[in-house]
Amino acid sequence: MIFKLQSLNDVVTNSSMEVYQEATQYTVDAVKDIINVILKISGSDKSCDDLFTVSINYEDMLESYFEDILDKSDIDEIHLDTIEEIRCRKDNTGHFISDSEAYAKLVKIGLVGNMIPTIEEYTRDWRYPTTEVSIIPKGEAEHSDIAILNKINDLFCVKACYN
Repeated sequence: MIFKLQSLNDVVTNSSMEVYQEATQYTVDAVKDIINVILKISGSDKSCDDLFTVSINYEDMLESYFEDILDKSDIDEIHLDTIEEIRCRKDNTGHFISDSEAYAKLVKIGLVGNMIPTIEEYTRDWRYPTTEVSIIPKGEAEHSDIAILNKINDLFCVKACYN
């Protein structure tokens, strides 16, 4: 088996004919390095961390995370109620906030990491987590610009060859 990878993602396989990719902290660091080089070449005195928040996007796994957390009997009832209340909040348009926003609010109030595991700890035991890198500007940005930045994972071609 030959892997010709041009990716910033680690490869995970289940020893069958399937190949999986997982973004890791290495991926985040590599994306930051790329952005830093682009900024330097363009003459900017800014760094990636000055302009962007680069992180692993766990959005696809947060629903399972919350379902598992809410099913746990070892978490105190008051904290479970707080988690449920935050997940049921609505934004200015009347829509429920996303699981990412709910998670961020739980981090901010100190429940995540103290009373409940972080998403990183939760997914550590997953065989094939679904992760990708998210790049979010710290200042004002057009929706179209953000969409382009978040396509950075698509820039790298992954091919698996079986011999």
